[in-house]
Amino acid sequence: MSYILLAEDDRSLQFLVQRKLETEGYTVRSTIDGAEALTLALSERPALLLLDIGLPGATGFDVCRAVKRYYGAESPPIVIISTNSREADVEAAKDIGADDYLIKPFSLRDLAERVRSFLGGN
Repeated sequence: MSYILLAEDDRSLQFLVQRKLETEGYTVRSTIDGAEALTLALSERPALLLLDIGLPGATGFDVCRAVKRYYGAESPPIVIISTNSREADVEAAKDIGADDYLIKPFSLRDLAERVRSFLGGN
């Protein structure tokens, strides 16, 4: 069973995403704090990270950058989730190593399809 780390400070969205991914067969651990997400990512090595940009403690960009640096070529895929839809924001995420960028609001079905594209079905 693949382990996904979800860092999202909107508790309602966090709950919905976690429940959807769990029904798809994934194990999900959630946090609202970027610093905690970084600690978990480096100590537990999730199969995939879903990171909101605007997290307290450390931004999703900070976490992405640190995880990519720490794991190098063996880094788990990282999907940035954000309300920022400007092309410059999407490019900035890709420049720091994000593997995908999902703009809020998004459908849970679309999210599950993207996760499957990285991890396969469970």
